[in-house]
Amino acid sequence: MNRRKFCKIATLGLGALAVGGFEALGGESEEASTMPMPVMPRDCRVRVLRKECHIDLQAQYLDDPESGACRRYEGGEEFRFTKGEKCPEGFCPALWRVIAMAATSLPCPEGQPHEDAAVIVGCPDGTRPVIAAVRRGF
Repeated sequence: MNRRKFCKIATLGLGALAVGGFEALGGESEEASTMPMPVMPRDCRVRVLRKECHIDLQAQYLDDPESGACRRYEGGEEFRFTKGEKCPEGFCPALWRVIAMAATSLPCPEGQPHEDAAVIVGCPDGTRPVIAAVRRGF
């Protein structure tokens, strides 16, 4: 097995473990289909800060070295999610899981100092991550 293929398979496997299955990679494993998608634990707002593209890593590890940056989101986009909401259709499942985890750890209860504090998260796609800020409430 050549180095490039091995590295790609290893990276995909680690990414799948990090986000809970192969659904984040565009496919579905039997295990991933039985895992429930998390619901939003509280009201929050999400702003896409930027998206990055690591061309050097794509050239070295991906079969399509010119795949470019994420095509789903643009810097400045904002989303509002309510408590108990499920992943909206068309929203990246990997990013949804990261946002839902971050929403559980948002600092300070409402009405106290730092209520506008943000948790900065990144999509687990290491070659084209989307960076977002998750804040409490609307």
